[in-house]
This record gives sequence, C-alpha cells and structure tokens, in this order.
Amino acid sequence: MKQVVCRHEDLGPGQMLVISKGRAPVVVICSGNNDYYAVRGICPHQGGMLGAGQLTSLTAPGEPGVYELVKHGEVLRCPWHSFDYDVKTGRCISDPSLRIRTYPVLVEGDHIVVDL
Repeated sequence: MKQVVCRHEDLGPGQMLVISKGRAPVVVICSGNNDYYAVRGICPHQGGMLGAGQLTSLTAPGEPGVYELVKHGEVLRCPWHSFDYDVKTGRCISDPSLRIRTYPVLVEGDHIVVDL
C-alpha cells in the first residue's frame, strides 16, 4: 500500500520524519546525498524508538588523519544503546545479525511516497 508522506521540499538532507504503519512507526529519511529511505522505527536490540535517534554518517579509515565518508547521512543510530543501522540495507553495522525492515521509497512528482 503506497502512502504519500510529504512534499519533496519538506524533507531535506539529513532530516527524518516518523509516520505510522498500524502500531509500528516508520522512519522516512533524506540522506546527506538527497536520497530517500524508509525503515521500521523500532530497534530490534531492545525496542528503542529509532525516530528519536540520530542520523549520522560512516567513515572508512585511510591514511593517518584522512577519512573517507562512505555513508553520508545513511546511518541511523538508536537513542538507547547507540546501535547503528545502515538505512539502505537495514543491517546493524556492529552486529549483522540485527536488522530493521526497509521499505521502498518513490518520488512521484513533488511527493515522497513510501510503499508499505
């Protein structure tokens, strides 16, 4: 079931919006690269509300003092225990056995639409 979430200009890079899917929240994200993602809003570790978490980035180590930004605004950190999730895949970065559900996101005209 497709749900219109908001207008394209209402969700800018690095911002999140929480919507409802039945009893479960869904977090809609605009990454630092202006790509859109949607994930289930409950951390599988201990049930933290991911919509209250922080959208962050991931760096890859390089030469001393040099870091490469590999996931710009594509990591969602749980506010309870700081478990980090890749919003593209839903996988927990520190514990790949943990995963959050992802939902397809479309831009239709001026609107962001999530396929729930």
